[in-house]
Amino acid sequence: MAIETSIWIYWLLCLLATILIVANRNFVDKLLSPYSKSFYLDKGYTTFLILGWITTFMASSVYILFTRKYEIGTYEISDLLLFSVMNGVLEQFMFIFWFLLGCYLGHIIVSKNHKLIFLFGYISYFIFSGLIHALFWTKVLPLHQPATVVMISALTTMSLIWMWLAWRYRAVVAIIAMHILIDFLMIGHLHFTWFDSLQLI
Repeated sequence: MAIETSIWIYWLLCLLATILIVANRNFVDKLLSPYSKSFYLDKGYTTFLILGWITTFMASSVYILFTRKYEIGTYEISDLLLFSVMNGVLEQFMFIFWFLLGCYLGHIIVSKNHKLIFLFGYISYFIFSGLIHALFWTKVLPLHQPATVVMISALTTMSLIWMWLAWRYRAVVAIIAMHILIDFLMIGHLHFTWFDSLQLI
């Protein structure tokens, strides 16, 4: 197994965040949008679900096309599958944990303004996401350099829709599936030569 020890430690922290969310799911539900009781009948749910998949593919494609690789990783396909599933599930719960923390602060500061509460949650998630990628993932993944501005734009759009799906529709399983997909494509790109012919830089 080629998955680094530091990643397993990060996943353990993510597991703790997952347990906290699941154990307090009734409290968590009160932090999210109150307008979601019949979301399967809401046409917006289908629209945002489709947008979520489109932006996930878009962010993956941007990463593959515009990331300069300086080395190829050593993962086997079994490592890639394990990484994609474990990270897709556990890190997504960590993302949601930070989003909920922001929502909680939003409830304290702006009380009933749901748009601002969502904004607080998204800013909290965005800060954590940016820091964990800059301070952790760039150090444990094979040496590479993404096109920063293009990649941040793609990930910002994707993550905004992911968090809206969590906030408005409680569509956690859907965004976990999206996270698994983007991890499979992005980490696969760094450890295999599948997409090298598509690279633009």
